Amino acid sequence: MEAMQESIKQLYLSLTGKAWDAIEKIPQSGGDRIYFRIKQGADSYIATFNLNLKENETFIYFAQHFHSKGLPVPKVLAVTEDRKIYIQEDVGSTSLLDVLEKEGKTERVYQLFQKSLKALVQLQVKGDEGLDYAKCLTSKTFGKHAVLTDLLYYKYYFLDTLQYPYDKQALIDEFELLSDQLSDSHFNFFMFRDFQSRNIMVKGDEVYFIDFQGGMKGGMPYDVASLLWQAKAELSNEWKERLLNDYIQEASQVLGAPMDAVLFKKQYHGFVLLRLLQVLGAYGFRGLFERKAHFLTSIPLGLRNLRSFLEVYTLDKDTPVFAGILNWMVGEEVLSRFTPLQAT
Repeated sequence: MEAMQESIKQLYLSLTGKAWDAIEKIPQSGGDRIYFRIKQGADSYIATFNLNLKENETFIYFAQHFHSKGLPVPKVLAVTEDRKIYIQEDVGSTSLLDVLEKEGKTERVYQLFQKSLKALVQLQVKGDEGLDYAKCLTSKTFGKHAVLTDLLYYKYYFLDTLQYPYDKQALIDEFELLSDQLSDSHFNFFMFRDFQSRNIMVKGDEVYFIDFQGGMKGGMPYDVASLLWQAKAELSNEWKERLLNDYIQEASQVLGAPMDAVLFKKQYHGFVLLRLLQVLGAYGFRGLFERKAHFLTSIPLGLRNLRSFLEVYTLDKDTPVFAGILNWMVGEEVLSRFTPLQAT
């Protein structure tokens, strides 16, 4: 830790020519990156230490590209020669989820979600212009292979831990079919990939995006689905519908032509299901395998979110095995496995 802080100190000195007043470690979230907040007078910066050089390279490239187009991302100010440490602008410590949890579902919070979606359209469309997708962290495009990877991630790290008997080959066949349907996108631009209220920072009344290094070329509805159906946010169906329509209206203006709302919503619903499953896979991996408490306690939220989706959306008749699994999975028997006992 001392060697790491010394390297950060040298990078900061080369950037500002001054010694800092204070440096504090920021609590880690899901990834392996280590963050520090540096304070010097009225100025504040974020330093990141990460041994995954490919991830650093992608983030730095995306951040510089987006910032050059005036998009709401923090500016990268300095990077060490070994690319393990970088310093960026501090866009505050308050996420959109923090604001939602503190203020509730107020008109101001609705407007912040609306503003986030409008800024998302700009990021997707303007960010796509001239972006070198060869620099993506994993896949360049969110095609059939990426969709199938998400479905299998859910299968191995969540579904299979439940030890439910099902026809494995039939499920794989249905996953193949779903992958074909969901990768047939008509709205391909930059896909943030993890667009949720934790990754939207609120400073004053402005919003900024962080953690976009997992992005790739893909369908615009995926990011909208990620934000509106985030389990922790628990947005009402009325808010989801209004915000979805706000987004479609904004996207039509930015693209300069009316968007096919029926086609967009059909793909959106498919992506909602995929996103809910991918999140359960992540909760399973981080919670059941890595034993991280935050993710374990999030599993009931994820299951209830999936249940509320299945109440308003019916799976196609050509995926009966998968439909049966999902309906069993959101039942009380599975939910009770992950819900802590409450004292009376």
